[in-house]
Amino acid sequence: MSKERAQRRAEREAAAAEERRRRDAARKRKQARAAVVGSVADPAARAQNRLARWWRRTYPKNDPFARRRRRQTVVVVLIALAVQAVAWVLVPSWAGRLVVLVLTLFLLPVVRVVIFDRR
Repeated sequence: MSKERAQRRAEREAAAAEERRRRDAARKRKQARAAVVGSVADPAARAQNRLARWWRRTYPKNDPFARRRRRQTVVVVLIALAVQAVAWVLVPSWAGRLVVLVLTLFLLPVVRVVIFDRR
């Protein structure tokens, strides 16, 4: 009887140790992510008003997300240029080209969210 109890106790202790290890790993991941996000978001958060925070998107040196952000921006700009090139070929009037340009500029943020799922 005592062997069975000792075995069950050892199993419970092993399970509890594994759960503690998982929680510690999750806590460390959460802290590391918060440190990275904080280092990126802090300069803009220090701005006093909402317009300044929106307009002044400053990023620290060695920003871990800079490479991805640049790549996404390049892709969106290339899409806009492709749309403009097609519009110049297909739309004969200057007014039509201007309308396509304005619509493209308005829809670029939507395109970026749809393509890169930035929620």
